Amino acid sequence: MLALGTIGLSSTVGATTASACASQEGSSAFAATLPQVNQGQRGAEVRGMQLALKDRGYALTGTGFYGESTLTAVKDFQRRNGINDSGIVGSKTWQALVGRMPLHSTYAGEPPATVFQPGGRYPDDMFFLINALNRVNGESVGEFPEFYDAGTQAKVREFQRTVGLADDAVVNAPTWRALYTTFRVAGRSGC
Repeated sequence: MLALGTIGLSSTVGATTASACASQEGSSAFAATLPQVNQGQRGAEVRGMQLALKDRGYALTGTGFYGESTLTAVKDFQRRNGINDSGIVGSKTWQALVGRMPLHSTYAGEPPATVFQPGGRYPDDMFFLINALNRVNGESVGEFPEFYDAGTQAKVREFQRTVGLADDAVVNAPTWRALYTTFRVAGRSGC
């Protein structure tokens, strides 16, 4: 398990951070909200799915693009879970992949409303950005600088490219949503 701090302060699916962390429930309600994903698509759900499969031993890197290697992994996962191996990631596959995770693995509150501009100073919210990037990349929490520096911008640009967003390093609502969706689908929230 990754040693990553709690993200989010508000509630999601009727849970609070404390109740999500203590819950014995699964994440089926969250899994039910995930859209159908098909080969050839790119996005946060695809990258999260790839990371969830990677964490289960599949040789995927989390490119955000649903290509041949992802299709092979999805079909194998579907067969192993008694699901028709069509490669289409629909409700049954989401429930098997994400719905069975503990609630604390997929729980996250709302991301900050702060829009990060390259070089800006964000002492109150850098924690959220660095923490989200670390969850997506499977890294441990490190230091939280006050400035949105070049190294962090590079990580944001790489993330934006993988999920099909403009790689401008501006962390706005679409980038925040994509970050949170990715680590939630991957089951990398944690308490």
